[in-house]
Amino acid sequence: MSRLIMLSNRCEPERGQRGDPLLPVLHSILKKRPGLWFGWNGEVATGSKHRKERFFSQSGYQQHSWALTPNEYDNFYQGYVHQVLWPVFHNRPDLIHYKKEYFTTWKNYNHDVKTRVAAKIEAEDLVWVQDYHLLFTGKMLKEDGHTNRCGFFLHQPFPPGDVLRSVPDHDSIMQALFSYDLLGFQSSGDANNFLAYALRFYRVERLADNLIQLNGHVIRLGIFPCGIEKTIPTLSQTDAEAVRNYPRQIVISNDAVSDISGVHCHLNTMETFLGSHPEFLRDVSLLQISDASRGYSWSARDLCTRLEHQCKEINDRFGDASWYPINYIRNQLCHADLIHAFYRNAHVAMFTPLSEGMSLQAKAFILAQDAEDPGVLMLSALTGTAEQLTDAVLINPYDASEASHALYSALTMPLHERKRRHQQLLAKVERYDSQWWARVFLDALNAEPAVAPATAIPFRASHHGIFTPQNLY
Repeated sequence: MSRLIMLSNRCEPERGQRGDPLLPVLHSILKKRPGLWFGWNGEVATGSKHRKERFFSQSGYQQHSWALTPNEYDNFYQGYVHQVLWPVFHNRPDLIHYKKEYFTTWKNYNHDVKTRVAAKIEAEDLVWVQDYHLLFTGKMLKEDGHTNRCGFFLHQPFPPGDVLRSVPDHDSIMQALFSYDLLGFQSSGDANNFLAYALRFYRVERLADNLIQLNGHVIRLGIFPCGIEKTIPTLSQTDAEAVRNYPRQIVISNDAVSDISGVHCHLNTMETFLGSHPEFLRDVSLLQISDASRGYSWSARDLCTRLEHQCKEINDRFGDASWYPINYIRNQLCHADLIHAFYRNAHVAMFTPLSEGMSLQAKAFILAQDAEDPGVLMLSALTGTAEQLTDAVLINPYDASEASHALYSALTMPLHERKRRHQQLLAKVERYDSQWWARVFLDALNAEPAVAPATAIPFRASHHGIFTPQNLY
């Protein structure tokens, strides 16, 4: 049986932080598939020459992790990833802060990871690279003569071509993508953006709906929306009591602190809603959980200050001595089980990112609900999640008036309609869970390489949609 070689930015959370919600998903996949997991352990080495490394066996797989050097942390992680790749892949090129040394460090770090993987890889192994942090590692393995099937999955949205071209190294990024045997995306919009860009600027041939060819190399494309584990945590008595005693109807939001999380949008929505529907004063509260550790440290402080200021303004306008419309808590104070308890008790959840691949928190909210009295999911239509979870109440996060009307509808929605929506959403979350995600991706990666037909005709309609979600849902 082929081993799975998993490469991800992290395989352990940073010390003292709750961690990336993707980590338990990857862990659950590797528990059922023998292999190796390579990634950062969340620590920064004290010196550039003595990198701290860890190796240990987990249930069913081996984990290889290491600390970043100070240079890698500053130039690769906080530099190229946070200030170049993250802005451009979330359609915010205005936030790019580019330095050539950022790109150089990123490639050098990928070369170091490639060396570690090459020392362990075997001929029949399948290589799965998660996200753009280690994008060059797969390309470098190919260049070193490793013929293993190698797949890449993009957890972020793929930007429109003219946005991607704002990065000076855009051609290097595309060439690295072209080196893989399988490219996976969260939504049809992401796959279409990639195809439109590839067909417009490169001599790419389209061989089939999901196959392209460049310089004789055939690349399979697919839409594989990331799922979560179906396991629901058991509430402790303390957590259950804490939530049970919460005095108001809860509208909950759980966000990273970033420029695209859309926190200010649902705060604007709550302010507009209370101004339009004063009958809900002292009856409905927004529980705003914001996690600075999942944001980016170079901008998180200013964003947190702005968020706290906006919460204060709304509370000053509508609150009184016994009630505040916005209850803002830092996520470090909320462990995963307590957040799950709040999800279960919430009447409405609002997830309003301005650009996002797949919201795993929205799926966690659906799993947490009581099927006999479920809450309502409000979701930004600008995310990949909206393509899958079509029975959510979809909104434009920029339109506070529309979102306010949607919030009123969610809070007053009849039970039969809430149950109907929840049943449809739950069926999708349970069917397309983390194990489905891994199975369909790896099956596509392990498929026999396609042979290009001799009479293949280049596909020239580069600005038209290629993929549609109906094939999945």
